Amino acid sequence: MLLLMGILTAFVVGRSGSSSNQAAVAGAVEIVKNHLRYAQATAMNADLSWGLNFSGSTYTLRDANNVTAILPGDIPQGMTFASTTNPVMFENRWGSPGATTITVTVSKSGVSQTITVTRNTGFIP
Repeated sequence: MLLLMGILTAFVVGRSGSSSNQAAVAGAVEIVKNHLRYAQATAMNADLSWGLNFSGSTYTLRDANNVTAILPGDIPQGMTFASTTNPVMFENRWGSPGATTITVTVSKSGVSQTITVTRNTGFIP
């Protein structure tokens, strides 16, 4: 009986750590989506491309001339960020990322979620 309780306890503790990472990644995904939308809106209101440049555990807002700017809010900590196209740039006043759909992956301790930036339209679900 004691052995069974020990096994169940180990299982529950292991699952809660995974659930904690899943919740952290889900929260980080929403922040990254908001930052992508911010870059898109900035490009739509300027005569210059804007986007996010992902680099391991951080990312920056930058323009077409590689000038960086401050993002609203904090960048999620303890995460790893990767993108199929880096930087993710929104090219015009329509907020288009170009002709290729882009995915951004947010990861923490083996838990990952992806964000899709739809080609041509820039839709971020």
